[in-house]
Amino acid sequence: MGIRVAVLSLVLLTAAAAAQAQTGEVLKLRGKAQLVRLYGPADGDPVVVTSGDGGWIHLGPDVAGALAGSGYFVVGFDSRAYLESFTTATGSLREQDVPGDYQVLIERAERRTGKKPILIGVSEGAGLSALAATDPQVKSRVKGVIALGLGDHNELAWRWKDAIIYVTHSVPNEPCFSAISVVRAVAPVPLVIINATHDEFVPASEVQRVFDAAQEPKQLWMIQASDHKFSDNRAELLSRIDAAIRWMH
Repeated sequence: MGIRVAVLSLVLLTAAAAAQAQTGEVLKLRGKAQLVRLYGPADGDPVVVTSGDGGWIHLGPDVAGALAGSGYFVVGFDSRAYLESFTTATGSLREQDVPGDYQVLIERAERRTGKKPILIGVSEGAGLSALAATDPQVKSRVKGVIALGLGDHNELAWRWKDAIIYVTHSVPNEPCFSAISVVRAVAPVPLVIINATHDEFVPASEVQRVFDAAQEPKQLWMIQASDHKFSDNRAELLSRIDAAIRWMH
C-alpha cells in the first residue's frame, strides 16, 4: 500500500485532509477527555498520527489525510490538547504516564484489524511517540516510529504563554524531556527520523545528535525544505513517509 504522491499545493493538501476526515471520537486518558480524529477506512492498516504543539493544524492533518487517501486507518491525536489537559498550576504530564496513554490510542487504532499500528509524530508529537515506544508493552504493539521534525527538547506542559516560541523559535519554559535520552530505548522498534534541511526550530546538528543516540534499526532522511513544516516540499515528504512504512513492513 503506497502513498499516491502528487505535487500539490499546501491549500490542496489541506483541503484533501479535511475531506478525508471521517469522524471525531472522544477517548479517556486517565480520566481526561481527548478528542481524536479518525481518517480513512476502518479496515485499513492502522497509523497513529500525533500533531505538533500547535494543535491539530498544518502538517499533522495533512499527513493523516494523505495516508487515509491511500487506504490507511488513521487515529489523529492533538498533542497540544493532550499537554493542556494535564497542565495545572503545580503539575504537568509525566514521562512515565505517556506510554500508558499511548496504549489507549494503539488499542483504538488496532481495534478493527488487530494489526500493529505505526506511530507517526510531528515535532512535539514525534517526541511523545518516541517516548511511548520506550515502554516494553508499547514495543510489542507497534511496528515502528516515524518522527517528523524531531528535536531534543520536548515539553511536558502547555500554557497559552508558550505560544511565544513560534516567534522566538526557542524552547518553552516548561518541564521537558530529552529525545536524545529516550531514543536510546526505542530499539528494537524501527525508528525513522525525517527532518527539513532548513528547519527553523531544529538545526541539522541537533537532528544528527538525536539520531546518533538511537540504536539500530534506524534511518535518518534529510529533505530539502525551507521550514519545520516542509512547506515547499510536501511531495518528497510524503514519498519518504511511504518509504519508511514499507521499510518497517
